[in-house]
Amino acid sequence: MMYDLPLTGRAGRMSPWALAVLCAFCAAVNTAEKCTVPANQQALVTELQHRLESSVALQSPPNPSILIALNLAGAQSSETAKLLVQEIIDRVVQNGTAEMTSGEVALYILALLSSCKDPKHATANINLVEVLKHKTEEELSHLSDSSLAGTTFYQLGLDVLALCLAGADSNEAALSLAREALTKDFFVDTGAMATLALTCVHNGLVKSQQSRILEAINEALDKLQQQILRDLETNSTNIYSLGLALQALNVTPAPYPSGEWSCAQTLAKVLTGISQGAFNNPMAAAQVLPSLVGKTYLSVTGLSCSSDEVTVEYTIINHLRGTYFNYTIRVSVPSGSVLLSILQAAQQKNPQHFSYKTKQTSWGLMVVSINNRAANANDRTYWKFLNGKEPLDQGVESYIPSNNEHIEAIFSTY
Repeated sequence: MMYDLPLTGRAGRMSPWALAVLCAFCAAVNTAEKCTVPANQQALVTELQHRLESSVALQSPPNPSILIALNLAGAQSSETAKLLVQEIIDRVVQNGTAEMTSGEVALYILALLSSCKDPKHATANINLVEVLKHKTEEELSHLSDSSLAGTTFYQLGLDVLALCLAGADSNEAALSLAREALTKDFFVDTGAMATLALTCVHNGLVKSQQSRILEAINEALDKLQQQILRDLETNSTNIYSLGLALQALNVTPAPYPSGEWSCAQTLAKVLTGISQGAFNNPMAAAQVLPSLVGKTYLSVTGLSCSSDEVTVEYTIINHLRGTYFNYTIRVSVPSGSVLLSILQAAQQKNPQHFSYKTKQTSWGLMVVSINNRAANANDRTYWKFLNGKEPLDQGVESYIPSNNEHIEAIFSTY
């Protein structure tokens, strides 16, 4: 677990408040370190992950919770994980986001973040973080008007968590969630998600600047923790909620009294459930797998992703003939791929705008049409490719783009 907390004052001395936070941090870390799956039961976790991966082909529409769980378990480079990423992006392209709830958008953001993909550029024209900000504002407006969640408080927790991890401003949404947590008794799932969300926001706050928000969040985290512990102690928690409960109790900055909760006992209950087939359902497996590998949803931005791909921004521009257009798309291809692979990936991702045609010449393949705008020798028109402002000195079969390069194709005259 990584905590980004201000531990020193202006003079460099550790304040009493900072010391309390550090002690809480140590207590949480020490507890988490002792709570691991025993070596003789690791096979249960491995088998659960394998079953989860094999379920992906049966998922329709794609389930982002499964992708998050697999990535946290270390499957970012697997073909299954790559398939899920592409299915998620295709779903956004084909169906848009208008009918999605805020919680669904939040899960898509977390899934893309766990795959080292930027949700701000999910497609050429869709910024999922901006979409979520708008939908969360609608949730908060409904909450303000009716004192009821527009969907559920679980989804509001997801919204806050995704906005926080994506680097967007989530303070006011977190404050609203904290106030609701203080006045209501959440179910364990909801309380755990709220704990993860509020912990994320808590870890990014500076006490001197955000004392109003920080105080409410600390009070809410304390209440949520006690509530989850009480439910675990009385065995009133559904076994399918234990995965999220484990995540929440292993990240909250508030320490719990020694002996009040045994993480190992809760983990043992989960492992027994796995051996008895309780988690054969893919969604149930996705909920519990992260805690079994020592990860939480707060870990999605800290994963080490493979660098065997490059991402290129590709723009096509016609301000010369017929209907003008200017479209941009971001695509990823294997490292070392030639420019033609970028055109192919763009066409596959958005065939409506990024179709193209080539012609074989003595100099190799030449792109003669993009987005149905064809070059014409009589008009002395052609498609010019540039890296930034510099024309490419190689053809589409030879030029190898680098990561984060911006390639432009401009309809031009000679």
